[in-house]
Amino acid sequence: MSRLKPYAMSCPVSLSLDLLGNRWALLVLRELHAGPASFAQIRGGLPGIATNMLSARLTELCNAGLISKTRRLYALTDAGLSTRAILFELARFGRSLPAPDAPSDPDGISHRAVVFAGAIERAAGPLDDIRAQITLNGEPFALTVAGGRVALQAGPMPLAPVELAFDWSDVEAVARGDQRVAHFVAEREIAAEDPLQVAALLDLLQKAMDIYGGFK
Repeated sequence: MSRLKPYAMSCPVSLSLDLLGNRWALLVLRELHAGPASFAQIRGGLPGIATNMLSARLTELCNAGLISKTRRLYALTDAGLSTRAILFELARFGRSLPAPDAPSDPDGISHRAVVFAGAIERAAGPLDDIRAQITLNGEPFALTVAGGRVALQAGPMPLAPVELAFDWSDVEAVARGDQRVAHFVAEREIAAEDPLQVAALLDLLQKAMDIYGGFK
């Protein structure tokens, strides 16, 4: 039996909200932008969600073709990956809103992956070709930029040409205009064999953080 639609209009905005406007739906997608995850891993990134609610959202998103399930892992389909732009714009808008007094944020930083990837995607050009391991708040992510497409997956990148570690507070500081990427990177250790790859990565990160901050 199909579920009841809250709006049931032909307007494209209404159609999107019929699917993504249900509580927790966008946050479930947010968690999967860091890579495939189990039910328990998704729930760990969403403090406060009930197991029956998560099951319902996953079922709806699978039926809509935004998520696929293989064995015990859920992953975004190509259609699901296209929601990165929506989540990124929500993140940019949310930066100006006050945070709750006692936020129940997850311990890790995987929920930031979609924001970071969304900013890099906006900044990347068709000729950019970058592979790097970015470690955010101690958590490694494999970044691949090629042909204007961006992939950011939780976990280390074997034989990464460039390795760079920094904190999310550095991202926010650059987005506010308080510092430049080159300034905080000067205090970090960069592992790389090709200086050109480092220069390309730092230039892309500066553009991405400027976009996240609304400077571009």
